[in-house]
Amino acid sequence: MQRYQRLMVGLTCPEADGDLIRYAAMIARLDTTREIRFVHVLPMSGNCPIPADYESARARVESAVQPHCADTSGTLQVTCDVLTGPLTDRLLTHVAESHVDLLFVGEHRGPADQRALVRRLAMKAPCSVWFVPDGCRASFHRLLVPIDFSDHSAESLRVAASMARLQGRGECLALHVYFNEAAITYEEYDLVLRGQEEHAYRKFVAPVNCQGVKVRPVFEEGPRVSHVIGQVAAEQHADLIVMGTRGRSRSAAILLGSVTEDVIRETRWPLLAVKHFGARLGVVQALLDRNFWHKGAVRTD
Repeated sequence: MQRYQRLMVGLTCPEADGDLIRYAAMIARLDTTREIRFVHVLPMSGNCPIPADYESARARVESAVQPHCADTSGTLQVTCDVLTGPLTDRLLTHVAESHVDLLFVGEHRGPADQRALVRRLAMKAPCSVWFVPDGCRASFHRLLVPIDFSDHSAESLRVAASMARLQGRGECLALHVYFNEAAITYEEYDLVLRGQEEHAYRKFVAPVNCQGVKVRPVFEEGPRVSHVIGQVAAEQHADLIVMGTRGRSRSAAILLGSVTEDVIRETRWPLLAVKHFGARLGVVQALLDRNFWHKGAVRTD
């Protein structure tokens, strides 16, 4: 968790975001967090915000945050910001300008697709994004890490192991979803395929520093990866899903940005989307330029 020193919490309705505020404040107490910002974005009224609304909004944010952060240590800086303008653009700009490492977002109370904002932020933000559904408690006793044997999923496993270590008795489940595309198989084919996956896993996990945390591999077959992830999370009573926003595609394993997007849409569990590149792009406009995202980000790590 050393990488997550500057946290930001996006609030859609301060009075109703108590679960999100409580969750983020508990995370901030776990490690070496230096700063946590609680941010609420107001819509524009014409060309400028209404001053009364601005001051009222700041008071509402401070009132909602104070009970959950009153006992934080003196080394943790707590800030409440009120911004104005388009919600997604303002959050992305503020993340970049404040050099935020980790953005918390809760349930988006809006029209039909309530998690559209979360999915956009997870794909576009230059930092990792932590989605917290309503009513979730901050616990890391069992973390589920979907893997596809790529470097990105190895980094997600490192992040999860670091978090589990903070709990002292945390456990990581490394889930690999594979799919047999062959039309014709023989009786022992599944055993052969499973043996290949286990061999690939041993090779994958060998160089990963798991910091002494127990990592248990889980192999499941299924054509729809996001559905299998949710099913395993329920069966294993996972507290948190940790996965990357990029991966690789192969016949036996698919873990792409679209899978993370599907899991965000469906999950009932908190999900940490680990961003492995672009954390310090330094060009705020790149975050808002659609052409940039079509071309693909330049990796900086």
